[in-house]
Amino acid sequence: MSIAIVGDLLNQVDSGLWFCLVKKEYQDLYPELPSESRYYRIMNNLERIWADFALFIASDCQSLTYSIDSKPLPVCKFKRHNRPRAMTEASIGFSTQGAVYGFKLHALKADRGFITKFAIVAAHEADVTVARALLKQEEKAITLGDKAYIGCGIYTPPKSNALNPSIWTKLMDAARKTIESVFSTLTRTKHIALGQRNSFRSIRAYTCRKIAAHNFACF
Repeated sequence: MSIAIVGDLLNQVDSGLWFCLVKKEYQDLYPELPSESRYYRIMNNLERIWADFALFIASDCQSLTYSIDSKPLPVCKFKRHNRPRAMTEASIGFSTQGAVYGFKLHALKADRGFITKFAIVAAHEADVTVARALLKQEEKAITLGDKAYIGCGIYTPPKSNALNPSIWTKLMDAARKTIESVFSTLTRTKHIALGQRNSFRSIRAYTCRKIAAHNFACF
């Protein structure tokens, strides 16, 4: 875990190359490391521990407002979605980027960029459905989201044709968009893009690890 999370903090793109570098250059710290393939299997087995570690770091964060959004996690380019695949959990969904084949990361962001709750679901799952399952009733009252979350108790921008539009200020809009900055950080510095991953289990473990590294960096 220490090797993996330090690699993420150092923005290492190739996990295997980073592991081989540590194995060669830091034998005094790690005299008995497993093979590279065994290392990957251990990382997948740590899925729940990565998730618990990420949420534990953010557990003491007190926030006046939260923001929620979803980020596509495609497993391939959409034009290749109809090819035979062993990963049956992936599905077709839609986002601001267009059609997506794969999964979505739904995250709740607190102050200082901490991710306090998250879920990894098939791409076709509606944002409203995931938010209802993810958030408690009291959390919804202080959470900001985009128009995809209208109807589940979260503060959202009103529709243009709303008869009784809700209050939505520029300050609220700026606060909501902070989660987009978090997703941008996960993409640019933590390389959350899935790449060549052929099972939902490995995708979950990889994403939980990246969120743990992000929260650790915020801490």
